Parts: sequence; structure tokens; C-alpha cells
Amino acid sequence: MGKIIVLAGNVGAGKSTVASAIAEGLGFNIHFESVSDNPFLEDFYYDQKRWSYHLQTYFLYHRYCSLKEAEKNKDTVFDRSIYEDKEIFARNLFETGKMSEREFDAYATMFDSMIKYLRKPDLLVYIDADVDTILARIRRRGRQMETAVPIAYWEQLDKLYTSWIREYDLSPIYTVDARTVDIVINPEKAEKITKEIKNLL
Repeated sequence: MGKIIVLAGNVGAGKSTVASAIAEGLGFNIHFESVSDNPFLEDFYYDQKRWSYHLQTYFLYHRYCSLKEAEKNKDTVFDRSIYEDKEIFARNLFETGKMSEREFDAYATMFDSMIKYLRKPDLLVYIDADVDTILARIRRRGRQMETAVPIAYWEQLDKLYTSWIREYDLSPIYTVDARTVDIVINPEKAEKITKEIKNLL
């Protein structure tokens, strides 16, 4: 049975960069979140209330299918966990009034049904990044739809992440402090991360 590593952390924390380094260092396959081909993402950033349910359902379906495929004896790194879909992003949209109670309940029912058929990951790599670090990295990668989002949105996600990771108990956790570790600027730190993760596995 293949090993499954999932990354978790706020938007812009550096999950894809760290996931790529881990996959290369360990010889794992890598799966990136469907962002560029998500037909609802850009619309969502400009009208979150209208498109939130569509966006989250699309992410959930594609992540579930990818995880099921990875269970077929393939060592795989995912640059985002499926658990964040419900507990961070859908919950945030519901709590801020951008997803109705009816939509959130329908989404949660789908999520809870799907999760029963997935095995737990072997390791969760959590990229711990404060809001200032998130904003700096978002500006650096320059996605216009992200830079247009109010800071309050990232702050709310940060609060949800802090609460969620404190309660997470589905697998071991390896934490990367994004405030002091940036493998884009210091690529040599990727080797240290990979070695430590190999030992954990």
C-alpha cells in the first residue's frame, strides 16, 4: 500500500513548493490542487456568496477522486488535504454568510459520506504561516484574484487553521514554520525537511 502525505496551510503558505520538494526528495508522485482548471475559482473571488457552493463541491469531488486513485499502491504527496475543504473553507464561507445553511448542510453531508471511504494519510505536513507571511507570499506569486481579496478573509482563515490543527488527530503532524523557513529563498532547507519526513515515515 502506497504512502500518502498531505499538506495543509493557509492560501499562499507555500504548500505546493514544499510538496514538490518532498515528492522529489522521496521519489513520490505529486498531486496539485485543481486551481487553474477550476471553472468557478475566478468567479468566486469576485462574488463569493453566489459561487461558494459550486467552488467547494468542485474541489471536494476532485480531491476525493485523486485520493482514491492514490490508494492504488502509489506513494503520493498532495499539496492540500481534503479535511481543510470542510473545516476551513466551507466552514468559513458558512460562518461569514457566504454559504447558506442549506448549502453548508448539503456540502457537509457529501463530505462526511465520502470521507468514510478514504483511508487516513500517513503524515500531514502543516505549513504554519501568520497573516503577514501569507500576504507577502501572495504578493510574490502575483495572482490578481488573490491580491484583490480583503485582508480580513485571510485573517479569518488563519483563526480557523489555528483551531483546526490543534484538534487534528488523524495522522502524525510535521510542522514547517513558514516565518523562518522559505525554501524558495533558501532551497537548502528542503533537504532537511525531506530527511526528517523520511524518518517519520
